[in-house]
Parts: sequence; structure tokens; C-alpha cells
Amino acid sequence: MGEASTADEIIDYKSKYPSLHRKPRRTRWVIAGVLAACLVGYLLFFNSLTRGHQALLAKNYPEALRLLEPLAKGGMAPAQTLLGIMYDRGEGVREDKTLAADYYQKAAEQGYVIAQVNLGVLYSNGTGVPRDDKLAADLYRKAAIQGSPEGQRNLAYMYEVGLGVAQYQDLAIYWYRKAAEQGFGPAQASLGMFYLEGRGIPKDDKAAFEWLNKAAIQEVASAQTTVGYLYLMGQGVKQDNALALNWFKKAAASGDAVGQRNLGLMYFHGRGITQSNSLAAEWMKKAADNNDDVAQKLLEQMAGAGMLHAQAMPGDVAARLRSPPPST
Repeated sequence: MGEASTADEIIDYKSKYPSLHRKPRRTRWVIAGVLAACLVGYLLFFNSLTRGHQALLAKNYPEALRLLEPLAKGGMAPAQTLLGIMYDRGEGVREDKTLAADYYQKAAEQGYVIAQVNLGVLYSNGTGVPRDDKLAADLYRKAAIQGSPEGQRNLAYMYEVGLGVAQYQDLAIYWYRKAAEQGFGPAQASLGMFYLEGRGIPKDDKAAFEWLNKAAIQEVASAQTTVGYLYLMGQGVKQDNALALNWFKKAAASGDAVGQRNLGLMYFHGRGITQSNSLAAEWMKKAADNNDDVAQKLLEQMAGAGMLHAQAMPGDVAARLRSPPPST
């Protein structure tokens, strides 16, 4: 692979899986959030709602539907939201994004935060409703103002990239910080990246590590990759190959392509672990299968240097190497 292909030059921290922490996410639907809303105006139905939610958590979908549907038709926002989730995910019912959006809309109009965030995600993705970034941002803003970390994080993303709102890095950082301070891992990862890259905020490797490490502990795979990178480079934290390797392993196991590639390179260069071309190829193949172009090129270089067998390569790479060169 040549002297230029050193770990320091190839190992990266940018995830190729934005869905892990970049795109708008649906809010978590935990029993505390559902039951808290019930206490205002729904005391008579509290027992049925609780039982319906417990049935849903237990995957007893017929019982959940039996208990929640009358409450939803009666206008109870938490029940409408839970039915929306069932149709959104196709849990116990035929998946129907349009019907999910209808239930979310009813609950969102009552100011119910979980429904506002989930409906916003449908508008962001254009599933069940026409794509409408402005409406999505409005819904996230309503949820964010009420303190929803998911709403805050999603609104921050809209400001970061300029979807439905004017691109405004200061507001993106403001809302990421709000969500991060509530312990929301994806927002912590995003805030850490702002510090790491010095975007709209003074570059601060130590602060970057602190926020990214919080997210990595919460199993945000892209953050795990970046924390591994920071340990490897001694950037914002004391250099430690063993800890770098540990975080790359965690990210790779979670399916992060850059984490898989980095783990492969650790094996290839024998950094913090016994050198192994076969294990290097195995993990770089996983990264290549996850559409990591750098990993695919590295595999081709390894194959060209006779470092691995054809079965260790992605099919298209192996096919190209087996094909005769074009005639001149």
C-alpha cells in the first residue's frame, strides 16, 4: 500500500451513516412521557391508557389496539400518538404512514410533544404526507420550546443545513446544546463535531472529546468512531491505541462504515493489536459493503499487492481483478 497509506493519513472520523445522528429522528416514546400528559384532563381514562401502553410494550398488539382506539377516537392525545406509532411502524396493524400522520396531527394540534416531533419527521421525509421542510421545522420548534430534546436536536439540524429555515449556525449550536445538556446522545455528538471542526464556534478539541465521549457511551456509533479517532491521534485527550481500538470495535459492531474501515486499518498497521492482513481485509470488506469508497480502494490495493484472496473482497472488486486488461 506504500508509505503514503499510513493510519494517520487514512483513518477518518466522519461517519458515512448520517442516519445514525444527523437526520431528524422520531422522539422516544417512553411511559413517563405518555403518562405525564395523561394527568391533565384524562384522569378517567388513565387506567385504560396505561394498560394499552403496557400491552403495546409487551407486543400484545390486539389488546393495545382494543384499549387505545376508543381513547384515540375520544380525542386523547397520548392514545392518538400511540396509535400513530403503531401505524407508523406497522406494529400489530398494516403499516400506513398516512393514517399515522393523521393520528399524529390530531395529537400535535393539542400540543402533544411526541406527536409534534413524529409528525415533523414524516414531513421531513415526505412519508404519509407531502415533504414540507418548513412545516417540519415549525413542528420541531413547537416541541423544542416545550423542552423536547428530540425536537431541539431536529430543529438544530434544520438550522445547520438550512432546511425549512434560513441556515443559521448560531441557532443550530444553541439548540444542539439545549438537547445535549439534557443528555440526548445524538445532540451531544453533533455539538462535539461543531467543537472539533470549529464551525460557528471556536475549535476546542477537549470540549469536542467531552461531548463526543458522552454520546459514545450512549452508543451513538458515529461518535464512537470519532472518539476512537481522537484517542488514536491524541487530539483533545491523551493518545491511547488500546482505547482507540476499543471504540473502533464498538462502532464497527454497530455498523458504522468508517469505524469498520478504521478497525481494518488498525489490524493492517498492527496498532494496539497483532497485525493481521486477513482481519484487516475482513473489516474493510464490511466497510466497502456499507458503501465506503475508501475501504474499497484499500481492498483493491491489498489485492493488487497479493495480500488477500479474492473471496475476501467485495464481488465487484474481485470481478474487476479477475478480468483481463483491455486490449490496446
